[in-house]
Amino acid sequence: MSWKEMLLSLARDYQTQLGVLWLFLVFMLVLTAITLLFGERGTRSYTLAAFNLVLILAVGSIVSVAYWGSVRRAAR
Repeated sequence: MSWKEMLLSLARDYQTQLGVLWLFLVFMLVLTAITLLFGERGTRSYTLAAFNLVLILAVGSIVSVAYWGSVRRAAR
């Protein structure tokens, strides 16, 4: 078994939790977008929100790939 198959098998085992994590990340993305839209530029909280946006997008892309990979694999 290759490492990809092992990783997708693990993701399939945690498919429900990955879906809940994805929804939580979408919620955090909405809150971060509100902060960036209405926040004052140049403040530390705005900088932290920008860093938070990058972190949410990175983790969200990993979770999305793992979730949809496990969904596709379960459909086979």
